[in-house]
Parts: sequence; structure tokens; C-alpha cells
Amino acid sequence: MNNCNFLRALGILGIYQYAAANRELDMYSLGIPKSVFANAMNLIPVNEVDKWYGLLEQKTDDPDIILKLADRVDIEKLGPLANWFFSGHDLASTIRRVNIGLHCLQSGAFLYGAQMGNLIKWCYDNPEYSETGKVHDSVRVAIFMMKILRRYLGPDFVPSAVSIAGYRENTELYHEYFGCNIQWGQPRTEVWIPSKSRLSMNHSPSEGKMSLAMNFHDLDNYLNMPDAGDEHKVTYEMINYSRHFGLPTLNKVSSLLGLSEQQFQRRLHKLGVNFSTIMGYALSNVAVELLSNSLPVEEVARRLGYTNVASFTRMFKKHRGLTPKQYVERFRTGL
Repeated sequence: MNNCNFLRALGILGIYQYAAANRELDMYSLGIPKSVFANAMNLIPVNEVDKWYGLLEQKTDDPDIILKLADRVDIEKLGPLANWFFSGHDLASTIRRVNIGLHCLQSGAFLYGAQMGNLIKWCYDNPEYSETGKVHDSVRVAIFMMKILRRYLGPDFVPSAVSIAGYRENTELYHEYFGCNIQWGQPRTEVWIPSKSRLSMNHSPSEGKMSLAMNFHDLDNYLNMPDAGDEHKVTYEMINYSRHFGLPTLNKVSSLLGLSEQQFQRRLHKLGVNFSTIMGYALSNVAVELLSNSLPVEEVARRLGYTNVASFTRMFKKHRGLTPKQYVERFRTGL
């Protein structure tokens, strides 16, 4: 399947919130529904994020919009993942955790460090974006890296160089933010750190404040990132994302996957399932989580795209063996 990688809403949530504060900007026109951002753990197909970047630039008529918005994002507010990142004892351990934890935030991308003489290159590679989306994503991640480095090394820290995957015309704006030479049109994002910065000697300014990094529920959520080769899971998550546009349809999900309806049906046939079955499985799982959080049955049905509660009830009973109200009662009583 095409377009099989995902980014959690958390990855662009701060940018989205600051963009939404501009009342002249129609957020709906950017393609990703508002309801997606109601849960930071929601998975967004990377090709949808790619389009969102391009439309954000187009609608604001500002090629540097990601720099301006990402600069305002507080990385301390990344939830339990930030707690884990910063609960280590120094900058080196935080960088290792960020590199390892990236897969919990997005698939198909890589963060790693490389020693080059008296420099340490912190590198980010994401081949999944178009030329337009790639530069925005590169700027977003470069700023994220800088915020971490300046958190430990001080607000005046300046790297030896920064590499950006793409080009921007207003280069002075970026030089002002990063404080160093910007290498444009590079194959990946890089922040060059002088080895004299002694990453293992710079302790966390929040050390002692985050004794509990993450609970089991948070861990389950973050580890739930589909592998691009797992067609069952990818289809499941595409259906889950599609519900934000209304009740998922064969046409919508196949389009998100970059397939024709016929191609998608053939893929499902090879997997031994049909669209109705896997859609019911995906939606009933989401319904269970929402019902467990005490949402009314009518609200759950609405969030899944149903305009008729009776249709939702039939689907739920078919896949769970109980009506939603019966499930809620059993959940409450523990029977």
C-alpha cells in the first residue's frame, strides 16, 4: 500500500493551536479535521500532513509560517513523552531517548547522531514528504532539536551549522533564529553541535521534578504505531482517521491509501477480510474506549460518523455481542 506512514497529532498540535488562533484562517480548508486534534494520540497519515503543510503556507501566504509558529511551541507540554525525554540525567541521555522515541510519534522517519571530527551531527531523515512538505517538516524538527539543546546548553546556544531539507527565500529570518550558517537544499535535517559542549555534562534543569516518566496506559498508547508493512494495522488506522470526515467509506479509505477502490478490495481479499468487517472491528474498538470514558452512546455514535444511533448499535452488537448500553452496564459493574 502507498502512503502508509503516520504522524501523531501531538507532533503538530502546538503548531495547529497557534495557527487556529488566527481567526482569519479557515482551519477546515487545510484538510485535517479539528476533531483529529482533540486527542493528541490520534494518528494522521503522513500524506495528509504533507498536504496540510502546503495548504498552511498557501492560505497564510507565508512560506515561513512553520518557523514562526513552531518557535512558540512549548516542548515541555508534549505530555508523558516529554516527561520521559527529560527525566534522564543529562543532555546525552535526552538525545538518546528522543532518537529512540521518535517512532512513537511518527513512522518512516529516523533520528540519529553521528560524530564527525570535533562535531556531533544530530540528524533527522524523513523521505515520506513531497518537496513542499519536506522543507516545512525539516524546519519543524530543526526547531524542536534547538529547543532541546537550548534547554540544556542555555538560550544563547548557537550550533556550528544547521542543514535544512529544502529552500526558503527569507534566509535572514532563519539565520536570526538559529544564529549560525544555514545549509539549504540538503538531503536531511542536521544540527551540528561542537563536541566541546560535553553533552554528558549538562544536567536537566528539571531533574527531580519528573520521577514518574510514563504509566502503562501512556506506554500502550505511544507504542501503538503501525509498521508500514503491516497492512491489517495500516488499514485499521486509515479507517480510524477516516471517521473524522464522517462514517468511513470504501472510497475515502482507498483514496487515503493511494489506491483505487478495486485495488483496495483486492488487497483486502488477499488479507482474508472485507471492508465492512475491518471497519466494524476498528469502529467498535474506538467505541469501547469512548464508552469506557463515560461518553453517552449518542455522542459516541456521532464521533464515529453515524447519523443514526440504531445503526451504530447494530454494528457494535455484531462485533461485541452486546449493545452499547449493555456494554456500559457490564463495564460499570465489572461483570
